[in-house]
Amino acid sequence: MARPKSILQKVEVDKAERAHDCKHNKKHRIERGDNRLKVGNKRAYKHYCVACAIEIIERDIVKLQGLAQQLRE
Repeated sequence: MARPKSILQKVEVDKAERAHDCKHNKKHRIERGDNRLKVGNKRAYKHYCVACAIEIIERDIVKLQGLAQQLRE
């Protein structure tokens, strides 16, 4: 039996090829070689620093767990 598709289509962790600001908080700087969260948004990608990425992921885990619970009811 085939696995269902993921709702996390364009999300991955990669390393920054150049220094730039975090998309969520301009005060957070992502330096070349740093890990970052790469999120696809239509044709482009948004990049988030580790601190913001962890906050986003943890918040979304709670949201996904809530959706799963609603489906079980």
